[in-house]
Amino acid sequence: MFAVTTLIAVSFSIGSFRIAEAEKPFLYAVLLWIILVFSALSGLSRSFVKEEEAGTMDVLRLSARPRAVFLGKLFFNLTLLGALELIIVPLFILVMKYKIEFPGFFAAMLISAGLGLGAGTTIVAAMIAQASARGALFSALSFPLLLPLMITAIKGCERAAVGIDTAGWPEVRIAIAYVVIMVVMSLFLFPLIWEE
Repeated sequence: MFAVTTLIAVSFSIGSFRIAEAEKPFLYAVLLWIILVFSALSGLSRSFVKEEEAGTMDVLRLSARPRAVFLGKLFFNLTLLGALELIIVPLFILVMKYKIEFPGFFAAMLISAGLGLGAGTTIVAAMIAQASARGALFSALSFPLLLPLMITAIKGCERAAVGIDTAGWPEVRIAIAYVVIMVVMSLFLFPLIWEE
C-alpha cells in the first residue's frame, strides 16, 4: 500500500508539470527507484525483528545453522521484492506513460538490482534486529550501502528507456557483481552477527 500510495502521489505531482521529453527517461528512472527503494526499506527492516519481538530468536538459533537462517530470510525478502516489483513497475509504466526502448534490458536491470536490494537490506536487518532505534538505524545503514546499486539501477533504466546502445549490459553486470559481493560477504558475516 505504501508503494501504491507513493506512486499515485508521484503521478499526480509530476503530471502537473511540463517535463521535456529528453528529461523524462532519467526523471522516471529516478522516481521508479525511489519508490522501490523506500517501499523496500519500509518493509524489509522487520526481517529479523519478528523473531526478536516474539522471543523465538533463541529457538531459531538452536534449530538452524546461521547460513540457513540468512538464506531463508534472503529468499523471503527477495520474494517480497519480486511481488512489489510485479505490482509497482507495470503500474508505474502505465500511469507515468514510461516508454521503454529495450524491455529486455529493462527487465534484466530490475531483476538484478532487485536482487541486490534484497541482499543489502537482509544483512542490515540482521545487524539492527536487537537495536532500540531500529527504523532510523536501518535507513542510516542501508542508504550508504545501497547508493552504488541505486545509481547503477537508475542509469541502467535510463539507458533502457532512451535506447542508448546497451551492448554488454554494463549496468546489469555491475548489479550482478554487487549481488555476488553482498551475498558472499553476508554469508561470512552473518554467523558473527547471529551469535552476538
